[in-house]
Amino acid sequence: MSSLRQNIDRAWAQVQAGWNNLVSKASNALTHFVHKDEEQSAERRDLLRSTPEWGLLAAEVHEDGEQVTVRLEIPGMEADDFDVEVIDRTLIVSGHKHVENSRKEGRYRITECAYGEFERRMPLPAEVDSSKAEASYERGILTLTLPKTEREKVRRIPIANG
Repeated sequence: MSSLRQNIDRAWAQVQAGWNNLVSKASNALTHFVHKDEEQSAERRDLLRSTPEWGLLAAEVHEDGEQVTVRLEIPGMEADDFDVEVIDRTLIVSGHKHVENSRKEGRYRITECAYGEFERRMPLPAEVDSSKAEASYERGILTLTLPKTEREKVRRIPIANG
């Protein structure tokens, strides 16, 4: 019996460690999706009510001397579904992920995908020139290239021999 208890304790410790790691590494990616019922059929409203109101929008932010590059995982959307803006040193990505329900028969047994309006805010490591920003959306990844402002760019200062 003590062997069973030890196995349960070890398994529980692994679950706790995994959860703590997820929370510490991805807690900023947890994004609230707001369900709006208007303009939906009764069937779509029922499906929306069964979906989670929270989803993970995982990001990578990379900085070099010239620019900041942001990759954000947002599957199941079209490029026109997004709004992107930079305010001060904060990137704001918002949009609406629509329910796609083309099934006529049967019913959903598992609904883990989040739908609705969302907004994800990310602090940027440098001031960027949003007027020169570029964005693309491919295979569920929104990629933003944000050039740094002139005062943020890294410049090497040559040293003259005396």
